Amino acid sequence: MIENTQSLLPIKEHLKVFTLGVEEESLNELDRLLHTLGVETAQRVMAPVRKIVAGTYFGTGKLDEIREQGGDEIDLFVLDVELTPRQMQNVEKILGKPVLDRNAIILEIFSRHARTSEAKTQVELAKLQYVLPRLAHLWNHFERQRGGGVGNKGMGEKQIEVDRRLVKRRISILGNRLKEIEKERKVQRSSRKDIMKAAIVGYTNAGKSTLLNTLTESKVLAEDKLFATLDSTVRALNPDSHPPVVVIDTVGFIQNIPTSLIASFRSTLEEISQADLIVHVVDASSEHAREQFETTVEVLKELKCDDKDRIVVLNKMDLLSSPAQVNRAKLVHPGAVRISALDLDAVKRLREQILDYFKTKMQVFEVVVPYTEGKLLAKIQEFGSINSTKYLEKGVFMQVKMDTGLAQKLGVTRYATAKQDD
Repeated sequence: MIENTQSLLPIKEHLKVFTLGVEEESLNELDRLLHTLGVETAQRVMAPVRKIVAGTYFGTGKLDEIREQGGDEIDLFVLDVELTPRQMQNVEKILGKPVLDRNAIILEIFSRHARTSEAKTQVELAKLQYVLPRLAHLWNHFERQRGGGVGNKGMGEKQIEVDRRLVKRRISILGNRLKEIEKERKVQRSSRKDIMKAAIVGYTNAGKSTLLNTLTESKVLAEDKLFATLDSTVRALNPDSHPPVVVIDTVGFIQNIPTSLIASFRSTLEEISQADLIVHVVDASSEHAREQFETTVEVLKELKCDDKDRIVVLNKMDLLSSPAQVNRAKLVHPGAVRISALDLDAVKRLREQILDYFKTKMQVFEVVVPYTEGKLLAKIQEFGSINSTKYLEKGVFMQVKMDTGLAQKLGVTRYATAKQDD
């Protein structure tokens, strides 16, 4: 059976890959995705498609041309498009070598970078959902890895049917496990329902985890790789702030992300929908910063989170060496905060800006809380900024600044009173 640990890439020490795409920027990104897997592109061709060919996506003439161009030295062809199972099988027949599409490469990266049990479950489910309709094609692919050849008979139809049943069963098990994970996440989110939340979002490798580390003075995995972070990480912005604010790091976005991955990572991405504020981080040093900014905006729309308040942060400004580069970055989003996540002073100012945002959502309440309401008093002290306190016969008088919605939820307004004289 094809297991989650089975690489979709052919097993070879120095893999020679030929990439074929329809658009330069996306093809460049595919090369970076392959680099993340430790694979370098040996040859590449950009071939815009006027009309998609139903059976092969690209025309057979173009495919014959790249087969000749690749020659015998190419081990794998990667097409920078999403291929149907039938298209993938037909293209491989023409090229005579293993073929994968963009989705397979993204799934492979996610599979290798999954570290927690939750991430592994999410990725394995998405990977098996991708594999299931492609088993017949992938049997050929994997038989070559085991030492078989194109002319070998392989394991046969019966074994493919056995694997198909096993994959379906595994998908069912993982689906049930994911439901349990979603329940646990709901409980975790419920425990944070009274806390203000800022979610860090952005294109993969924009520097979100590095920014989270500096903002919260914590240590979260931060690597200069695509999709280094697959889990949402929650950290307190400032333990002494009132109201308490937590920052949530999220999985990076990318163009044409497989829909199965969005579905599998639904519970992780829901952290964004629960946030009160979105901190949208953009890699200002990227030549494609504008396009990456727009991709993230589109994903936020898909998640129905595009109406949330946002602070846009142009990160990695320290990598810009010329005025022209700085001006190009400014045009990504006029008015964006420009920082380097490694600049402690700049990040401190961003931290204050985030805290100030939440302070603007607060209102001053003057209340007299009965001494019998001990839990409410504790909540006010935890989630409010107390300006003054007096101990009266009826209870504790407080002048407190608190988020309006939270104050109503806690029932603080029930004890509102006229302003007390000194």
